[in-house]
Amino acid sequence: MDRRSRSDKYLISEQPGMKILLTGLILAFLIGYTTSSLLSPQRIKSQLEKAASHIHKDIKVSFDSAELSLANGILPRFSVVIKQVRMESDQACWMSPVLEIDEMRLPLSLWGLISKESPVKTINADNVVLTLRGTVEACEKEKQQANENNHRPKESAPLVKLSPLEQAEKYRNDISGLNISSFKIISAQYPQYPSEFLSFKAQVKSFEPRVVEVHAKTNFLKDETVGDYLSHANLFLEYKEMPEQSLQAHFFGNWREGHYSVIAHYSLLDHMLNVETDVKHIPLSQVLQVLQKYDMVSKDLNGKQVWISAKARMRGEAEKLKSAPFEVKDLRLEGDLGEMSVENASFTSVDPLRYKPFLIDIKNMRIDKLLAFINRPEKARFFGDLGSFTGQAEFVSEKDMRMVGEHQGLQFIFSNKSRRENQFVDRIAGEISLKGDTWNIAVNRAEPRGGSFIGNIKVKADRDFKDVQLNSNIDEVTLAPVIQSLMTNGGEIGVLSLNAEARLIQGKASFVKGTAQLNTLDVEGMTFGKSKAKFDLQHGEIVMNAQAQSLNVEDDSAGAEVLKSVTPNSWWVDQILSLKDLRGDVRLKSNQSLQWTGLEAKAGKDGKITTSGSWDEFGMLKGNVQTKDGKVTRKFQIKGNRDIPTFTEESGKATK
Repeated sequence: MDRRSRSDKYLISEQPGMKILLTGLILAFLIGYTTSSLLSPQRIKSQLEKAASHIHKDIKVSFDSAELSLANGILPRFSVVIKQVRMESDQACWMSPVLEIDEMRLPLSLWGLISKESPVKTINADNVVLTLRGTVEACEKEKQQANENNHRPKESAPLVKLSPLEQAEKYRNDISGLNISSFKIISAQYPQYPSEFLSFKAQVKSFEPRVVEVHAKTNFLKDETVGDYLSHANLFLEYKEMPEQSLQAHFFGNWREGHYSVIAHYSLLDHMLNVETDVKHIPLSQVLQVLQKYDMVSKDLNGKQVWISAKARMRGEAEKLKSAPFEVKDLRLEGDLGEMSVENASFTSVDPLRYKPFLIDIKNMRIDKLLAFINRPEKARFFGDLGSFTGQAEFVSEKDMRMVGEHQGLQFIFSNKSRRENQFVDRIAGEISLKGDTWNIAVNRAEPRGGSFIGNIKVKADRDFKDVQLNSNIDEVTLAPVIQSLMTNGGEIGVLSLNAEARLIQGKASFVKGTAQLNTLDVEGMTFGKSKAKFDLQHGEIVMNAQAQSLNVEDDSAGAEVLKSVTPNSWWVDQILSLKDLRGDVRLKSNQSLQWTGLEAKAGKDGKITTSGSWDEFGMLKGNVQTKDGKVTRKFQIKGNRDIPTFTEESGKATK
């Protein structure tokens, strides 16, 4: 065969290939033109708007644009992209929701487009925000109005009722997946406390019977100063129809060194909700923040440096959770506050809060930390360390509680002439109870370090300690030697016994009455023998009638210089002035002014000294002194101030 015949043969053999290529190009052009016509943005948007109008009559749907996307960067992607989607409803019992989506992507299946199956199996979305504009109260109000008008609340009926066979067929073509990169839920009632879920994924595991699973990550008990990496949380939800319609939820995660887990089961048949929680070593401050957001606990509480562990269980109707009973076990608070534990506590209602009697074991509860916990860190100036409490508390109700135990490490501050010393009280035994709005505190044993205490103290007060009544029956109390020396400038305070009643309203004394006895008192070289006093509050003044068996004044004492100015030299024997049967009345005002009247004492065989006078709030003195030695009487005027008194004899000579 020659060369020409071979080339003609090849040309003839290539003609069918050319025909196929040309046919393919024509078909591709026709398919492309048809596809661009059928899947143009305007046509897609029109079809979606038509489909959205059939979702529900009470749901309004709108979106800015919809188009077909064939690629995602360099990767192929055949999907419908919908931007700026908004769905909203005014239904009060749906919480009047508004759903906003930045971008939705509906991946399309080519096989689904040419078959009877749904071309969309999965929905992907970027930023989704669900805003709940309504409240539970608004829903209850709508139901109440419907009942008052003899109408049942309208329930949304399904648009289409399908037979089981039709349902199974429909479900096989239904959407089986939903993926949201960021899903935020905002309540208009609490806009400052949004909930945000990341990597939100919902998947239909079975269409018949229906089983749906949801996985998501979020942050719980989040601390902005620390960051998200310490507060990861995971959410798992499962909805299933067999053996009954139910929703199972598991919420778990960590906070710093702590861990929490919440498992809930909700039955759609009887609307019963079961919840079990387990928290271990969670910062109490973060738990309080969550509870305070919804006004479940006082905003005055401050749980810094305190951790909580507990297990709890609740069961009740979902619509009546506030009145549902719940049980708390193995509750433990620990940290700077000390340690408190509850083995078992049963609550019959959340709102109002009601519970069965339960016990709290308390170990080394720091009182100063407790005051900081309730945001009342102020303390009286005469207190040092407030010590700690160990004991047991019994709670019957919020107005009926009792606490029994021991207080350790309490300190009282004593000061004199710019010096300070602490009186330690190693142990105080007693009990505290609340009945109604009345507190009762009883101290029946105390162990002051270096001293003694025999007797009891009782305190009765209103709930806020604005009206306080005190009653003391003390047979014996002594202070530590260092305190005695401080208060007497090197002297000694003997055994004190005290029986007294007092009432304070808004921190001010309105009633004071009692008696006190002291076996001896040595103050700067002046020694008092057995002394006693009766005191009372009259017209804002403490009125005291005092008596002392004896008073010995040494020549080098602080009072010797004053008494030598008005007493005869014959009264000083061996440089000691001895007085007997001292008695008189003293009035003390709250502004530190003082008045004494009829103060007298005997000296020697027939000597006597009497005086009356006062000093004002500035310490300025006025008064008189009269001494009688046998038949000789002398009178003096008192002037100057408390630190430097002056005595001026009236006649300049003694009278007989």
